[in-house]
Amino acid sequence: MSEFVKVARVGDIPLGSGRTVYLGATPIALFNVDGQYYAIHNSCPHEDGPLGEGTLCGSVVTCPVHAYEFDVTSGECLTEEVYRVERFEVRVEGEDILLRL
Repeated sequence: MSEFVKVARVGDIPLGSGRTVYLGATPIALFNVDGQYYAIHNSCPHEDGPLGEGTLCGSVVTCPVHAYEFDVTSGECLTEEVYRVERFEVRVEGEDILLRL
């Protein structure tokens, strides 16, 4: 069974925002959507834009490079359905945000 690893604290990611964290060497975009945390691979599959630096509106992040939109709850691309980003399981324990390896 895979273990969970601490990547951030609850206060690090305000409501309606996201940031890039690392799970080992893998960059992960971590978002706070109405108090729920969602994690997807940080690289946009279109041109490798950093999704953790994108603008979050509801549960949709817009890639800062070419404005491709992704649903952070599912990893689905809303701009072109051929694209998708990997999701990671998130767990909150106390004030710690953990991701599954």
